[in-house]
Amino acid sequence: MKVLVLDDHKPFRDEVVDMLTRLGHEGVGTATAEAAIPLAETGDYDFVLVDFSMPNHDGVWFMKHVKLPRRTKALLVTAHVSKEIMAQMFRLGIAGYLIKPFDESDLIRHLDFHWQRMRRPPQADDPESPAPSAEDAPAARRDSSSTR
Repeated sequence: MKVLVLDDHKPFRDEVVDMLTRLGHEGVGTATAEAAIPLAETGDYDFVLVDFSMPNHDGVWFMKHVKLPRRTKALLVTAHVSKEIMAQMFRLGIAGYLIKPFDESDLIRHLDFHWQRMRRPPQADDPESPAPSAEDAPAARRDSSSTR
């Protein structure tokens, strides 16, 4: 997995990037919402971890201004837990959240959960099921044509 870590607190951001590296994933850190937007919009990332509270522009501003590719999921990372914040961020498109502080097991559990949801085959009767992408189609054809 490749994860963009948007957090203004450098020690926290660096620790999350280090966690991802130890877990065999790639983490890239950035300190501002403005700097994160062009990175997130490239489509190079599977996830963007979005801090809620940042100077200048917060997580709400980021989610309102970013055009995330369909394959990139945003997860809120915050110590500011309130129903209002969560509801607002979900309306803006986050797929889930992690509450600070968290450890490696919390991080990988959340990433794995959302990774599996992104990768599962779409179900016709499941409105939460992601639509297949062009890059998923060849793999699906190979799996269905193989004999076991």
